[in-house]
Amino acid sequence: MHKLTRSLILLLLSIGFVLVLGAFRFEGNKKSASCHVTQKICFANSVCHKNPDGSVIEWQSDFKLKQSDFKAARKENPGSAVATTVSAFGYHITDDDGKICGHIYVRFYCNESWWNSNIIRDDAITDVLEHEQLHFDICELFGRKLYKELLELRNSGRFNSHNIERLQSKLEKQYSNYQDKYDKDTEHSINRVEQYYWSKRVKKELEAMSAYSNYHNF
Repeated sequence: MHKLTRSLILLLLSIGFVLVLGAFRFEGNKKSASCHVTQKICFANSVCHKNPDGSVIEWQSDFKLKQSDFKAARKENPGSAVATTVSAFGYHITDDDGKICGHIYVRFYCNESWWNSNIIRDDAITDVLEHEQLHFDICELFGRKLYKELLELRNSGRFNSHNIERLQSKLEKQYSNYQDKYDKDTEHSINRVEQYYWSKRVKKELEAMSAYSNYHNF
């Protein structure tokens, strides 16, 4: 029997830029690669750990990003941003003659995330981290959405590589639109009332999707 092993990765980069005036801007990008990743879960006292995709932190409900998690030596993007957060959700699958299994991940990329401590005022650190954390939380939300829809494909007998790729494309568009709306509504965090409502909204949606939080293997 011919055995085909493939790793399909969807990396949707959540890049939240913290502007000098306190504004935040999100830009989305996508990476594709083929590699094998050993799953490692971080808990509340975790720090960035190494894997083939780089130095990362896995999303956990009791872990919040800290200033020290932003380890990029320099900013890779132009503009007046004073912080850059890179996070992604994706999956790896193994296809053995149509028998598919794999896992989903949601990660913060430490070495690609940058923080300018010379510009960010001490009294703005909490607001900066809150806004960037929510970009990461939105990543988690879409990781759960991905898992939910993968299970639906499996239960309907349509669980194959073609349909998984179609699902990937659909969620990528939804994810980008969701992040754009978050930044637009909050005016990149300037609007503290909207920031508060968005924090409540994402928390509520994560709770509603809690049944799909155990996505590490499927």
